[in-house]
Amino acid sequence: MRRKRPMGRFFLIVLLTLPLLFTCKEQGKNAYVADKPGKVFINDPADMARKARALDSLLQIQLRRQGFNGAILIAHRGQILFEGAVGLASRKAGDSMRSEHLFELASVSKQFTAVAVLQLVEQGKIKLTDSLQQYFPDFPHRGITVHMLLCHRGGLSNYMYDLDRLWPDHSEYPNNQTMLQLLTEQPQQPFFPPDRRFDYNNTGYALLALMVEKVSGMPFHRYLKKHLFEPAGMKTAFLMQAGKDLPELALKGYSGGREITPNYFLNGVVGDKGIYASVHDLYAWEKALFNQVLISEKSMQMALQPYNPERKKSNYGYGWRMYNLPSGKTVYFHGGWWRGFKTLLVHLPDDHTTIIGLSNRTSGAYLDKGAILSILYGGQAGPTEEEESE
Repeated sequence: MRRKRPMGRFFLIVLLTLPLLFTCKEQGKNAYVADKPGKVFINDPADMARKARALDSLLQIQLRRQGFNGAILIAHRGQILFEGAVGLASRKAGDSMRSEHLFELASVSKQFTAVAVLQLVEQGKIKLTDSLQQYFPDFPHRGITVHMLLCHRGGLSNYMYDLDRLWPDHSEYPNNQTMLQLLTEQPQQPFFPPDRRFDYNNTGYALLALMVEKVSGMPFHRYLKKHLFEPAGMKTAFLMQAGKDLPELALKGYSGGREITPNYFLNGVVGDKGIYASVHDLYAWEKALFNQVLISEKSMQMALQPYNPERKKSNYGYGWRMYNLPSGKTVYFHGGWWRGFKTLLVHLPDDHTTIIGLSNRTSGAYLDKGAILSILYGGQAGPTEEEESE
């Protein structure tokens, strides 16, 4: 469906009154074989239908009134309860949002980098205790291991701020190798010594992506396609290559109503960001991860361990944040925010609950995970947006 380009203040009115293109899935049978082999959920059809209706009511209110613009998929106990899209894919063309549209995943991309590293760990090509100098001999900062980079305990400065100063020609795209060279030739003061504490860090994941390239002998985008996207069944996912045209379904981000160009100099560095995917791609990714399609159960459990004892509320593993609910259940999740995109992937492994929200507008609503979990589990609460970014 195409619409005329909305003008001025009428854009908000048009957006909030767009029909919600959602499908609520109702259960037709009592038993459902979950994604994990051998596990069967006995679902009460009436209970699942009630949850689906409650989700529909909650999300329609949030999406209409708070201006979410994007796509959502929610699955519970092996069954998709809610999926769809709302808003506009492009303000210029006036195209309606569809669930097959591709969003920049921003920091959710870190999960893919972590899994790529763990695959090479399983093959004996990388050790978690290896120092950075085993892969980058001239790197100036000592005592940092692969494990520390994965769980954000390396203490390094943020390359995004460093390159803003060290790479003055923003019309050119530095890549991961360029980043390494600049930080080696012009060492930046670390934020703190290695392993002292948690500090969320993009530099570490950019270095890990470069490590994957060096060890595998493959460009990072090819490694992801061959060893992650294709085995997981992510049919439309890809890693952005700066300066190259995006496919038709790939969206541009918006901030404050302004379209953000993807041709930004920092988009040449990947591993911490850069993957584009749809909600269905992410659901395929989540199922592949927890069904041991990509890495072993042992490696997956390592990724989900809390490695930062000083953190009391939320914690971080390898590419996953985690938060303990009052009931004792643990919510595993990651969010992202980059140049007009806001993204979220949530998973509760005990009963295969998945919440995916992808938006190409940073000024719009963020999904209320606490309210969604309350519907699914009753009285539960999740981390706030502020706690997620700590």
